[in-house]
Amino acid sequence: MNSKEFFQTVERMRASQREYFRTRSGAALRDSKRLERAVDEEIERVHRILDARRNPELNFNKTQA
Repeated sequence: MNSKEFFQTVERMRASQREYFRTRSGAALRDSKRLERAVDEEIERVHRILDARRNPELNFNKTQA
């Protein structure tokens, strides 16, 4: 996911959250949770990339195992 896609996903997530709290709709809750998972997964993916850049020797060892 690139930065524009991440931004758009966060926008949709926040809209779904607002919709849920406004209506308490089950569909809005499911959509909100789905988007929250996507955002959390992207954050975790970026953390892994940053960690690999900070610790290249650890990344090298992982690929050798």
